[in-house]
Amino acid sequence: MDANRFLSTFHSLTNIGWTEEGVMRLALNTYDVKVRQELVRILSTINANVNLDDAGNIIGSLKGKSDETIAIGSHMDSVPYGGKYDGFYGVMAGLEVLRSVREKGKLPNHTLSLIDFTNEEGARFQPSLLGSGLTTGVFNKDYVYSRKDNDNITFERALMDSGFMGDEKNRLVYNKPKYYVELHIEQGPILEEEGYQIGIPMGIVGLSVYEFTFIGQASQAGPTPMNRRKDALVGASKFITSVRDYARSKDNLRATVGIVNVKPNVYNAIPREVRLTLDIRSTEKSEIDKAASELINMAKKIADEEKLEIRYNHLWTANPVGFSDEVINAIQKACEELNMRYKFMYSWAGHDAQYMTRISRVGMIFIPSHLGISHAKEEFSSDEDMLNGLRVLEKVIELLDR
Repeated sequence: MDANRFLSTFHSLTNIGWTEEGVMRLALNTYDVKVRQELVRILSTINANVNLDDAGNIIGSLKGKSDETIAIGSHMDSVPYGGKYDGFYGVMAGLEVLRSVREKGKLPNHTLSLIDFTNEEGARFQPSLLGSGLTTGVFNKDYVYSRKDNDNITFERALMDSGFMGDEKNRLVYNKPKYYVELHIEQGPILEEEGYQIGIPMGIVGLSVYEFTFIGQASQAGPTPMNRRKDALVGASKFITSVRDYARSKDNLRATVGIVNVKPNVYNAIPREVRLTLDIRSTEKSEIDKAASELINMAKKIADEEKLEIRYNHLWTANPVGFSDEVINAIQKACEELNMRYKFMYSWAGHDAQYMTRISRVGMIFIPSHLGISHAKEEFSSDEDMLNGLRVLEKVIELLDR
């Protein structure tokens, strides 16, 4: 590989969409379209065969001795005001692998593919993983195309306007890779704090998302006595802290209230309605289900105490997945051959690898995230750590290709 070329390409292209507050490369917006065009341009310089599927996923391939494929992938879209490394690092690393293979001039045993998945983050169109979900058969086209952003633009319209509308025949479910490897930043503090260079995820935890609505009575903030109020925000606040305390008491659980919408949301009126989301994660589906049941009961109890009405509904679930032992073993062997300090762990964030397990043998490689910060402009991984991950990725592809 060419380390300088990789670093130059990464730092140049990840600046597309960078603002003072972070990256604004939301799925299929102007910045995302521009960087995708750059990716296709670079792939064309190495004569890669570039295909688009009907989710807009970019699939660039170098033909090997057989049609069996080793795919490398991730995503280039960001959350609002996100960091430069999340997802983008994996795509740029895969690009460097393809470039170096082309330069060597030796035909690999497998066809090698690089994939940039559309709307991994779910920041513009919800839920997340729409691109990998459609191409692997998790979601149907009508569902994906009907998703709308905050400006009421559908995924289908945004995809058509982007110029990346492709053909259903190019879906990965019809062209299943034998292996899929995703290189990513950890997005947590463990590797850095414990002194490891590489993380080897055994799988991805499960995730279940709920929406709760606390309903009270709006009234003027001044004349309404404190003991006569039905304050939806007070109830919601009690629930939020209860969620935190509950999750802290469990060893294998994470729970987060991420979105809070308050009505009427003015300084001089008692809040009549608060709508919030609850994100529950664990390596065990039974733990997620148990937590959901107990937190729903907590919400009901708080609503009763505050004389509120409570409504809730389940939005979506992604079950825990395990990765391929064969790919995990290849990553471990690569680390040992390269003298990299590695740790087996789980991914507590969702990735396109989650849905790729349905059609391929999958593994992931993590590198440290400074202070564990991600989805923020302060997100950072050193050039040294990025090159370590790239070397491991290159060795893993070599081992799997044998």
